[in-house]
Amino acid sequence: MCPSTKWLEITFWVEFIGFFLSISAHFILIFLILEKPKSTFGNYKYLMISFSATGIFYSGLNFWCKPNIHLSETSFAIFTILKDSGVSKEIGVILITLYCSSYALLLSLLSLQFFYRYTSVISPLNSTRFSRKNAPFFIFYSFSFFTIWALLTYFINGPSDFKNLEFIPTFLEEYCLASDQFGYIGAKYYYFDYGIRKLHIPSFLCIFIMSCLMCSTFFGMSFFGFHTFRTLQKIGLTSFGTKELQKQLFKTLIIQTIIPSIFMYFPVSCMFLFPMIGLKISEISIFIPITVSIYPCLEPLVAMYCIKDFRHRIIDFITCSRTARVQMSSTQRESFF
Repeated sequence: MCPSTKWLEITFWVEFIGFFLSISAHFILIFLILEKPKSTFGNYKYLMISFSATGIFYSGLNFWCKPNIHLSETSFAIFTILKDSGVSKEIGVILITLYCSSYALLLSLLSLQFFYRYTSVISPLNSTRFSRKNAPFFIFYSFSFFTIWALLTYFINGPSDFKNLEFIPTFLEEYCLASDQFGYIGAKYYYFDYGIRKLHIPSFLCIFIMSCLMCSTFFGMSFFGFHTFRTLQKIGLTSFGTKELQKQLFKTLIIQTIIPSIFMYFPVSCMFLFPMIGLKISEISIFIPITVSIYPCLEPLVAMYCIKDFRHRIIDFITCSRTARVQMSSTQRESFF
């Protein structure tokens, strides 16, 4: 019996459950956002909806291709079992490429949310940066992450005879999968030529660019988050209602940054780094697909809990409350801008 097949089955069911939880939570959040007038959140409303829509897209791809991770001392691979995804080998590679690219798209949108919070606190009366006129710039920013990641994944980290020499016999031994039963993308950092270990430069270059994209979003979130927090603490805002909503939204973003740091940044960083230094930890290859499949359902839950109006609306629905709240929430009293 192949040693790793039981983990493939566990991952399959975790991804199955994570998908339905994620889709349900994101649609509920979108409904709650659309229920509010535009004056409550301003243009931030559309950014929140975009993030939830991307989360649905990400979860759908995760559910369809059901990715698994393989790590060795010299390489890593993200693969899909064709029997589970129900596609051909070529389509399986494309699905994994789109799935990995949607990961980059999520990170770019998260960094945009922090930039929006920063600008709305620093210059609360100047909302033109996120006007319809500037929307193409932010769309270009997000989809440049998606496109760069997709091109690197498909053309450099895609399947090749060079990688098949390692992955085909390994997958047969560890997962009982023949070459026509799985599709993969991956990086192979080192190879042996007449007994001499050599670097595979394209793989290193590809991962370096991807790491730069990840770091840029993480450092951007850290920078804008720190300055937003410092401004709120130092000068506050003239309107109590607006200030309270700003704090609710900022608290949401902070938690929504801690979650991907644990469930997205850390696992993917381990996947990139460990084969570079010749470290193989089997538990990490099990941990990564489980965490990234759970992640999408956590983000909307955070927003629904941290934003008071959303939380009260859900509680009222669950308890079938018909009485209006005596005191209107701050988000209803004051507009976002």
